[in-house]
Amino acid sequence: MTRYRTAIIACGTIARVHARGWLGVPDQPVALGALADTHPDARREFGDFFGIAEDKRYADFREMLDAEQPDFVDVCSWHQQHAEMVIAAAARRPKVILCQKPMAVDLGEADAMLTACERNGVKLIIAYQRPHHATWLAARELIRQGAIGTVRQIQMDDGGNLLNTNSHNIRLALFLLGEPDVEWVLGTVERTTDGRERGLPAEDACLGLVGLADGSTILIQGNLVPGLGQGCRVIGSDGVMELDTTRPADAEIPSDAPMYMPEGPSARYNTEIGLVRYLGAGTNGWVQVEAPWHDAWAHQCQEAIDWVEGRVAQPISRGERGRAVQEIMMALYESARKRQRVYLPLKTRVNPLRLMVEHGDLPVEWPGSYERRARIVRGEAMSWSATP
Repeated sequence: MTRYRTAIIACGTIARVHARGWLGVPDQPVALGALADTHPDARREFGDFFGIAEDKRYADFREMLDAEQPDFVDVCSWHQQHAEMVIAAAARRPKVILCQKPMAVDLGEADAMLTACERNGVKLIIAYQRPHHATWLAARELIRQGAIGTVRQIQMDDGGNLLNTNSHNIRLALFLLGEPDVEWVLGTVERTTDGRERGLPAEDACLGLVGLADGSTILIQGNLVPGLGQGCRVIGSDGVMELDTTRPADAEIPSDAPMYMPEGPSARYNTEIGLVRYLGAGTNGWVQVEAPWHDAWAHQCQEAIDWVEGRVAQPISRGERGRAVQEIMMALYESARKRQRVYLPLKTRVNPLRLMVEHGDLPVEWPGSYERRARIVRGEAMSWSATP
């Protein structure tokens, strides 16, 4: 039975994933009530596919928020619009805002988002969905129970740039360790080309070490070695655990057709499967962790509803936990900029990587700006535009 309405801002690929998440909650208590996007094709395709009435489709997200007064708001835009859109949505006082990861492009924006939500009594979720995988929830419980002893280090090794890919894995590491305090970050970056990711300067590779208050560390390897991708390796005193992901073949995944599909079916994310195996002192070889599958996005949406209705006090993806990821990433960049270990709390509010690029501290070896996600830009443009 429908009890709430959500409004979706920006109707690209990830908005389809958010929509399927809401529709995947048992009994569908949240209806897809309205949408906003500056591109008419995006509004038409998304609205037709998900059955949103034409008079509920807006070109201006603020106009939509004022007219519709939704219970939930999904911010599904690119990184550089997150802060503006979350702050604007919070001023209209919905019950919850679900903002796509990463939270923001710097720590100052992340704090402004939290302040806007706090002063308006709005709950904020940052959509790092993968800790909601059924087997990854089970993995956290096994770690708590000592299945691999005391955790010494969590290692991650994904391609792409920090904000887009390893941000997921940093969030996973903090989740598995029980949200520990971070004491320091030591990091370096390589940027030999003028690559942009959703319009933001991006590194070609990075390496970081994060020191935690419990004595363990997180090793971040970005685009350096072939590894687990979306997942991590947990090194314990008495064993090791590996977390990874897979998904069904595209032929088995619901299609987005006739919507625009530059990266294939968006439901790849909704049908993703978390994998876990561990090797401990008391096991006879590797043990595969099993748990009944569910859509991690739907689980995250259910938790948002449970938070509103008082059944959950500390949701997995609450805004403060998205901020913790943001602080680690910005501290890694700041460590590279200052060429020293950076102790938290981080005082730098801007994006240190962008600062280094703007000041010429990271001269490229092979000039020529390019957008890594150009294939998902509509129309004639080759990069993201700052115009909302």
